[in-house]
Amino acid sequence: MQMGHLMNRSFQSCLGAMVLAQGLWTADAAWAQRDCRPAPADVARLVELRPGFHRVAGPLAEFDPCHRSVRLSMPGFFADKLADKPPLMIIAHGGNGPGSAEQEMVRRMNARGVATLLYDAYEMNRFEYRGTALFLTGATNESRQRMIFKATLGAYHWARQNHQIDTTRIFIHGLSNGGSVALNMAAVVDPQHVRAVFAEGAPSAGIGMPDQIRVPLKLVFGKIDNYGGRTEDDWMHTRTDPCLVNRASELAAPGTAQRCSINANPSDTSMSPQAWGEQLRSQGQPLEFWFYDDAAHGLLAGPIDRGVRVYGSGPSAQRRYGWIGASPDAANRFTADLIKTVRATYP
Repeated sequence: MQMGHLMNRSFQSCLGAMVLAQGLWTADAAWAQRDCRPAPADVARLVELRPGFHRVAGPLAEFDPCHRSVRLSMPGFFADKLADKPPLMIIAHGGNGPGSAEQEMVRRMNARGVATLLYDAYEMNRFEYRGTALFLTGATNESRQRMIFKATLGAYHWARQNHQIDTTRIFIHGLSNGGSVALNMAAVVDPQHVRAVFAEGAPSAGIGMPDQIRVPLKLVFGKIDNYGGRTEDDWMHTRTDPCLVNRASELAAPGTAQRCSINANPSDTSMSPQAWGEQLRSQGQPLEFWFYDDAAHGLLAGPIDRGVRVYGSGPSAQRRYGWIGASPDAANRFTADLIKTVRATYP
């Protein structure tokens, strides 16, 4: 009888804790409702550059905490507990929107005591793209990155005011086009709030790379990441692209896009992500490389898939390599490195 009474009390305590957690989410959602920023009527539109391939023009949407895609996920009751309030990982999604890799990041971080903030920058700009290849293979990198960057910058400012998380321990992760966004975020965030940024699989093409960073930056690459490559060994970290495919974001810090873009030296070639990172590191800036064996593009995207992608359609379509995923060991090592970095911020 006494054992049953104790078990019942334990169950009630667990239930109470879960109800409290739900109450905190509800309270936060109500708070967010007072800070809604829906997209304007004249928000972003598509301009076709060639059959099946586009750029985005016009004003871009702000981060809207009330948008249906926004998910602030807290660690579960049985997750690791790092402190009274959890640190936060803001997740800048890749070129095809929030997918399996981003969802797996949410799952792994939440289980290890880290809250996550995930959202869809394309849907905030009123693009109905799910089930299509519009942004996976049908839009420029700079278009995707400008939308994701503006949403991520707004998410960061919103998170700084959120009472549910430790606002002195914010981290930012981005994959692919989100990786380019993440490394640009490292140049504009306040070190009193953001402890580190993880830019995974960032391409050279897009909104450019900043000249100065303000917080520690980890450039993360799978050693066999050839996503978007013209040849099998056209690795993401060493790839260069024509300057004419770049376009600066007006919200980003000064960087390579001021010297290499459609508006500046368009006939030149960009720096590779590795060359850019080595340059910053040689200047004493807080940057380091994380390379992983048995890993392609998206370490948390599942088993390695050696596929290809076709960009555009018709006679102008371009076939590119698109290896994604990683071995379970590589994915686990990446997760362990992320958590080690988070835990190192605690005394």
